[in-house]
Amino acid sequence: MFGFLLSILSALVLAVLNHKSHTRELQLLERLRQSPLYQELYMDMRALNHYDIDQVRIECSGVTIISVCPAHTILDFKFKQNGNSLRNDTFTRLFAELIARDFPVFAQSQAYKVQRYKVYRVNDRVDTAYAFVMRRGYKDFLLAERSPAQLRIY
Repeated sequence: MFGFLLSILSALVLAVLNHKSHTRELQLLERLRQSPLYQELYMDMRALNHYDIDQVRIECSGVTIISVCPAHTILDFKFKQNGNSLRNDTFTRLFAELIARDFPVFAQSQAYKVQRYKVYRVNDRVDTAYAFVMRRGYKDFLLAERSPAQLRIY
C-alpha cells in the first residue's frame, strides 16, 4: 500500500513539474516571438515565400536558408549584425521551435526532417544547432512539378 501511495504521489509531483516547465517554455517562446530580433527574422522569412526551401539551419551565430533550385543561400541572418550576439543552445532551440510553429511547412514530417547536430568552434566550444532538411522524395516531387514539360520523340 505504501509503494502504491508513493508512486501516485511521485506521479503527481512529476505532472506538476512537467506542467510548470511547459508553461515556462511557452512564456519564453512568446517573449522571443515579440522580440525585435525574431520579428525581423520572421519578416525576412515571410518574404521568401516564393522560393522552395531546401534547408533552414539554425545555429548560435544565425539562421541560414538554402533554396532547392538553384541551390544557393537565399538568407543569411546573423544574430550579431542584427543586434544580439549573445546566443546559446537554449535560444537556438527556441528559435528552431518558433520557426517550426510559425512556418508549418517545416513541421510536416513528409516534407522536412529536423536534425540536431553539433558545431565545434575554434575555442573548443561545442554548440548545438538544428536544421530543417527537405526530404529527398519531396524534393524530387517539387523538381518534377517545377520543371517544364519536355517533348519526347519516339
